[in-house]
Amino acid sequence: MIELKTKTIKEILEPVAADLQELDNRLINEISPSSRALCSILQDIFAAGGKRLRPALSFLLVKAFNQDIDEASFLIAEISELIHTASLVHDDIIDNSLIRRGKPNTNSKFDNAVTVISGDFMFARAAVNLGRLGINEITTLYASVLEDLCDGEIRQVERKFSTAVDWDYYYSKTYKKTASLFEASTKAIAIKLNKSKIEACASYGKELGLAFQIIDDVLDYNSTTKTLGKPACSDLKEGQVTAPLLHCLEQLALNDQAAYTELITIINQMASGNTEFSTRVLELIESTGSINYCKDLAKQHCAKAITAIEFLENNKYKTALMELASWVTEQ
Repeated sequence: MIELKTKTIKEILEPVAADLQELDNRLINEISPSSRALCSILQDIFAAGGKRLRPALSFLLVKAFNQDIDEASFLIAEISELIHTASLVHDDIIDNSLIRRGKPNTNSKFDNAVTVISGDFMFARAAVNLGRLGINEITTLYASVLEDLCDGEIRQVERKFSTAVDWDYYYSKTYKKTASLFEASTKAIAIKLNKSKIEACASYGKELGLAFQIIDDVLDYNSTTKTLGKPACSDLKEGQVTAPLLHCLEQLALNDQAAYTELITIINQMASGNTEFSTRVLELIESTGSINYCKDLAKQHCAKAITAIEFLENNKYKTALMELASWVTEQ
């Protein structure tokens, strides 16, 4: 039985810190489009940093299988990070967001056309890397991820400010927009190294991705802008009914019709252009215990993630994968 200790994300990822640094060097220095402007934008994006969580999952799993990080491993890690970063760039345009990770984002520095193209270029470079990798099963996997991202985003746009959503919708959208890429980052490694463990590795990534998004939804309601690195309470302002609000609506519909009607009215007013966030929403979410409910929900997914990798032999890389699951729920 491995004892898990509370650690920072930097401490957890220390076993692959050198590999992540090499990945950063590759992203910043080797992605060189012929356009100077585009090259400058991409270097700015990757120099801004980030956790590199999806590549870290791939690297940790390679080493948990007692294998070395080779060129194929780097290509898989780059593909995941390129797709993730491109999706963030496009999301910021769709949401009219000007801040990312506490700093002005690409959308705030350049016009939409250039920003869109920078995201497109990263998607294209991911496709080039898939060609270089030359493993059909992994190409199909990441092609499905790209389809999922588009489908999840359009579903979210279509359901802006809609209170006619349920958990089936939430999980479908969350899988497509977030968990699908987490899943690919671990599944691709199993396809390459150990086909008998594909489903187990895929399950780890998927469950971790679902938990990660649920906690991200929670943090939007109970953290500050400084902590988040983006405007707090922005999800509802952008029309997104995420896990805490969905649970709140569900509970009020069952137990307090007056408060339920009040909350529906607030959401409808925001949909009509009154985008001023109401602190009453926070009060109602607190009153229904929705934050704690969602934290418990995320813990359930993390427990499933940990169970999925029980087959790995005990080493520091398996420990780090388990610690990542604990870290997600402790943010």
